Amino acid sequence: MQNTVVVAMDHNYIWGTYMLIASMRCHQMPEPVIVLGFGLHEADKQALTALGEVLVVDAEPSQRSLTCSKPDAMLLAKTDYVTWVDCDGFFTGNCSEKLLWPDPEMIHIRLREEPENAAVFRHLGKFRQTPPVILDVWRRDVGEREESRLSTCCSACFMSLHRRHFPFLQHWSEQIKRVLPSDDVGVVDRRSFAYFQTDESVLNSLLCFAAEAPTVSPRYQLNMDPDALYVHFISHPKPWSCWTPRAFKYFAQYTAVLDWARGQNLPLPGSIPLALRSDQYWLNFLRSRVSVPIRKGNTLRRRLKRRS
Repeated sequence: MQNTVVVAMDHNYIWGTYMLIASMRCHQMPEPVIVLGFGLHEADKQALTALGEVLVVDAEPSQRSLTCSKPDAMLLAKTDYVTWVDCDGFFTGNCSEKLLWPDPEMIHIRLREEPENAAVFRHLGKFRQTPPVILDVWRRDVGEREESRLSTCCSACFMSLHRRHFPFLQHWSEQIKRVLPSDDVGVVDRRSFAYFQTDESVLNSLLCFAAEAPTVSPRYQLNMDPDALYVHFISHPKPWSCWTPRAFKYFAQYTAVLDWARGQNLPLPGSIPLALRSDQYWLNFLRSRVSVPIRKGNTLRRRLKRRS
């Protein structure tokens, strides 16, 4: 079965995207990759395409966060299957067989369990399942089903589906434009009550209430085999800038990917950041212990400055 992996990124994520694709090639994952790039430099494109079977498509400028370009990026694929992967992550082994769900009627995606789902909606109260007030808005905006298919939400950092569901992707793209503000305040937009997770909220509204939505797979395959995981670095800072304590356990595996690329004499997207130098384990370990407090302090200072 043919499958294409797609990502969307700008220059700020060049190292993340490079490391993601390099991890695929390092572990003999042969899937072609399409990169929907926003304002990439020529050196960015050259480094990415040198990894092999990588097509960089220049994106039209958008007022929304690039996270909202996921369905448009997926629609670029010409193969039987398409797999979206957030570029701030990497594969620890050959995950090719684990990317796809064997039933083409299903979307392979991670359905959150109730404790995690409760954390997503904790600002609305103690709801383990998706709060009824959220479902009511989604039901009205989608306007196709009365009963929700899902009791909890899915994470939009990874998904694979068959091209027979491309009309669903098109619906997702159109719904994003219909219900989200046409500006960019980041991945999370607290101005939007029912769609504060932007593209992910819209995706879940359709998985719950759209008539043509694919069935969600009963389990997620990329967090089960310790030798073949997709590791998603959800926190800030990202590991190519500075490690966090939680992410640092993957330091050796992540920097080994870059060592592999260097061993293949592949062009790099720039000077190697300190955070990606495998010979600087202890310095990066020490930096990881203070990275989160420093970031929170900087964020607080910026907020106070805006208020003054």
